[in-house]
Amino acid sequence: MSSLTPSWRAPRRTWLAPAHARARYAEIPTPLGPYTLFREPGRRLTATARAEAWERWQFRLGEDTVLEIDDAAPPWYGIRVRMRHGVRGRLDGVPFTAHARGRSLPAHRRGIHVALDDGRALSFTVHRLHRHLVRRTAGADTVVSRTRGGGWEARGLDRGETALLCLVTVAGLDRLLDAPLRDLL
Repeated sequence: MSSLTPSWRAPRRTWLAPAHARARYAEIPTPLGPYTLFREPGRRLTATARAEAWERWQFRLGEDTVLEIDDAAPPWYGIRVRMRHGVRGRLDGVPFTAHARGRSLPAHRRGIHVALDDGRALSFTVHRLHRHLVRRTAGADTVVSRTRGGGWEARGLDRGETALLCLVTVAGLDRLLDAPLRDLL
C-alpha cells in the first residue's frame, strides 16, 4: 500500500500558480520508481485557454513520458474545473479523453472516467467507504486498486494506471470523489 504523496513538491505559491515555463513541480515515489510531474504553459492560444491558464502536464518515469495532459490547469480548483469539462491527453502513447462526474450525494453518481482510444476504460469510483480504480476491457470490469487506511494499493498496477493514480492524488482530483456533505464538516 502506498499513499502516493510527493517526496518533493514545488513551494506552495509556485505549485498553485499557473506555469510560465516548463519546470519540474513534483516527484512521487511509487513501486515502479519515481514519477516526475512537469508542467508548462498550454499550446492552445484561444481566449478561453488563456483566461483559464490551460497547461500541459507530463508525468515521466525516468526518461519515458507515461501520461500527458494537453489541456490541464493549475492544481486544486483549476484542474477540477477542467476535469468536469473534460481533458484530452495520451497514456503510454494512446490518446484518451477524461472527465469527472458529479458532486452528488449518491456515490454511484461520482467518478473520474478515462476512455482510451484503444477500447479500454479506467474509472475512479466510490463504493461504500472505499475508492476504487476500475479497469474495463471487453465489457468486463476489474477492480485493480482501492483505498485502504487512507492510501491507495499501488502494487500490481501497470505504469499507465500508476501515472493516473499519481495524477488523481497529487492534483487533488480525489476530492471530486468526496460526498458534498464532507465540505460541511
